[in-house]
Amino acid sequence: MILKVAYTGIGFCGSQVQPKGRTVEGEINSALERLGLIDSDADSRFRILSRTDRGVSACGNLAVFEPKGNLSISRLNHELPEDIFVIGKSDGKIRYPLKKHYAYLILKDEVPKIDIDRLVHSTKLFSGKHDFSNFARIEKDKAKSPVRDIDVSVEDAGNIVIVHFYGTGFLWQMIRRIVKCMTDYSFGKLSENDVLDLIERRISKKYQAAKPENLILIDIDAGVRFEADNKIKKEINEKMGLLEKESFFFSQL
Repeated sequence: MILKVAYTGIGFCGSQVQPKGRTVEGEINSALERLGLIDSDADSRFRILSRTDRGVSACGNLAVFEPKGNLSISRLNHELPEDIFVIGKSDGKIRYPLKKHYAYLILKDEVPKIDIDRLVHSTKLFSGKHDFSNFARIEKDKAKSPVRDIDVSVEDAGNIVIVHFYGTGFLWQMIRRIVKCMTDYSFGKLSENDVLDLIERRISKKYQAAKPENLILIDIDAGVRFEADNKIKKEINEKMGLLEKESFFFSQL
């Protein structure tokens, strides 16, 4: 079974289970165990398909597992804490590669002098197929290629600037490091040649990352349709007191 899962990342150490700290995977596993739908992590083969770091939120991450019985979305959500919601389920077959959509939110109140035109121009530099070694934490033991083919765009949405990222795979901290470089370029701290030197690896320098709290995994296209619970949005609105960033987050559900 595939679950479509939304969560606000601020209260988690990440999506995947870790030796210490609260995680999305751990909370869902515990809820499924209490409902008698799984016996143990090993038996259920529960896994989150897209890893998110501490503080990163999701509107549509996917979780896969093998339940022991019929799953009610409403009952599962009742067992979950208020910062996790299952918004759909499917028995379909996942189609690979997964197509992922992330959004990074820039609040104009926090960066009032941002140059939107320069920010838009920087998307043209990062879009396409590149070696993103300077914009990621490379996990050497997993031998992942640092080459990725992505599409980046900017949406000016009033008080929020949204940087959209589309691709079939992203490296660890890749989006946050790109966003930091884009915003530095928009402020005039970097020239276009400086950015190209980093992208084309004429220099070797790990770029620092933007804060994780403004990054949202919007959706994963896995080629399956989800059975949704129409009461979920109403329940979310009743539980959560929403600030500007959170309002955008839940508008995507």
